[in-house]
Amino acid sequence: MEKEIKDFIENVKHLSVLVVGETIIDEFIEVSYEGQSMKSFCPVFKLENEKTIQQGGAQAIANHLYDFVKQVEVITNTNNEIVKTRYVDVGDKKKHVEINKFDTKNFKEINIDTNNYDVVIVADFGHGFCDNLNINNGFHLMCQTNSNNFGFNRISKWKDKKKKSACIDLREASLQINRKIQNHTDKDILEIFNYELNCENLFVTTGKSGATYTNGKKVDTQSSFKTQIIDTIGAGDTFFAFACLTAELKNLENKLLIPSLAASLSTTWLCNEKSVTKQLLIEHANKYI
Repeated sequence: MEKEIKDFIENVKHLSVLVVGETIIDEFIEVSYEGQSMKSFCPVFKLENEKTIQQGGAQAIANHLYDFVKQVEVITNTNNEIVKTRYVDVGDKKKHVEINKFDTKNFKEINIDTNNYDVVIVADFGHGFCDNLNINNGFHLMCQTNSNNFGFNRISKWKDKKKKSACIDLREASLQINRKIQNHTDKDILEIFNYELNCENLFVTTGKSGATYTNGKKVDTQSSFKTQIIDTIGAGDTFFAFACLTAELKNLENKLLIPSLAASLSTTWLCNEKSVTKQLLIEHANKYI
């Protein structure tokens, strides 16, 4: 296992990477539950500590890659337009409520030539930053469905662009083919691949069951690693960051191992409070595999 990680590190260290997409500011405010209001059906919380602020979205994806490649550039919004404030339990860190702020009316046109970089990553979180993106073929794409854009940010909106890879979760895949998928088969994965994706490689994350990969011919699966999970927020973004790199390595047979391992590592801390590094990845593999 350690050899596979070191071979991956050696093969990507020369790459120049561009990440394009929305940076999301994640705020975490610790509270403790005090009960329900006597006068209304409203839970009551006690404020415990000052809030913690983290960078998520496109910037988090870039942060995971800094230690692995030669260069990472980021084209993104400023830090105050997309803010997600989560009130979390002071004990187990479980989320009680989330409040979102979107100030996204003034995003400008962006022009990207993918030939200027070895790897171009587009992280479309559906908040408008990528809607005015002019880009040629040959990039890696994640097009995320969330509570704010459910059903309206489908990856097929990028069908006219030829992608090196696409990454979606099982719910996004269901929306894509207009059919709810629960226990997916190889046939399901190939159907998704052939339905308006226009990509060379497809990664489908399937939650607790792991992840699946296809190039339209073979279908590979990777079960999830059993770790002590602190928080799963950001794990999909971590997976995507490293899937883009493995998709670039033509001779790499197992394209799921490194992304799955990195995503597993990122669940051992709260959201994006840390980033994946070479040393942490190797230590995680030695501990849990």
